[in-house]
Amino acid sequence: MTVKSKPTKLELPKNPELLEKWCLTILESLERFWGEDLPMWREIVLKTCDVNWKHKYRLQARKGLLHDINEYAMESMNQQALLMLNSKLRQEFKFDLNDLSNRNNIRIQNILKRGVIRNEEEFRLVSDKVEEIYADDSQKGLVSKLNDLLGAFESI
Repeated sequence: MTVKSKPTKLELPKNPELLEKWCLTILESLERFWGEDLPMWREIVLKTCDVNWKHKYRLQARKGLLHDINEYAMESMNQQALLMLNSKLRQEFKFDLNDLSNRNNIRIQNILKRGVIRNEEEFRLVSDKVEEIYADDSQKGLVSKLNDLLGAFESI
């Protein structure tokens, strides 16, 4: 009998060494793409992923870092650079930025089915989705449903 382990991608924020490697891989690609060093990002990555970092909300901060650096890469790099980055991530980690994005969409669908946002992490996920799609007229119905969920959570 074999024991199934959780996919590595679900463990990124819980594993600071792996998260650091993921973020630095993305950061190196961003630096190559922009042709300049990004020391502020590097400092944030190293501090947030430091295993000795004594911060009350360190897991939440690591999840935020993962979200922010992934989003920054996806929004700022052109398609060719993203393909190269995703290829490198898939080689090193067995998944890429698209896998994490698809996972978030599945989580949002589950929140919609449930009809309630349970915590701050889900609130941020839904809020980010609204920001992503609010200008798309074909998504007005979804934006309305998501905003209703956000409003209900805020009123608690």
